[in-house]
Amino acid sequence: MKLNLVEKFITNNPIRAFGQRYIEGPMLRKMGSLKKYPLCLEIGCGRGIGAEIIVEQFGTDRVIATDIDPEQIERAKRGLKTEFKDRIEFKVSDAMALDESDETFDAVFSFGVIHHMEDWGKTIKEIARVLKHGGEFFFEEPLRGFTGIFTKGSLFSVIATHPEGGMFSFEEFRDELKDNKVDIINLKHFRKICIFGVGRKR
Repeated sequence: MKLNLVEKFITNNPIRAFGQRYIEGPMLRKMGSLKKYPLCLEIGCGRGIGAEIIVEQFGTDRVIATDIDPEQIERAKRGLKTEFKDRIEFKVSDAMALDESDETFDAVFSFGVIHHMEDWGKTIKEIARVLKHGGEFFFEEPLRGFTGIFTKGSLFSVIATHPEGGMFSFEEFRDELKDNKVDIINLKHFRKICIFGVGRKR
């Protein structure tokens, strides 16, 4: 699901970038169990800050960063720093139907993206499909306790509208991962608002 103008502003502003670089990135890095993640995938890359963080903080040789919105991909390409040009590839792709082959990536990243999907379960299946056995899935996601206030027709829907198909509880998220052979190995659970964690594919 493409973001509306307000959501794009929130996603592309410097405060969001600061949070990703200095809070979310380091927190997730400490949760991972591997020293290096040579080939990584990021879904919903937006302006490309997440891809830079993956290179800088996760011992990554190459990142394929995807987004369903061509406008966001063009923005990311324009803003790509010279030192990252050989290590980051931006491409338009739907996270519910990824172009990548099975068991390709050492790690997959979602910086608050899955709750935007029309069918979050299908997205999890795709992430598990392209992840190598022993590979890790890094996620930061708001839960239904938060996203539920942004349903269509609600007072907050003027700011953002999250699809019903993208809403889940922690238990639903955990069970969907497990059903797709991805076990959570590290987790920070902030009440019923959001989760940060890492899953490993069996």
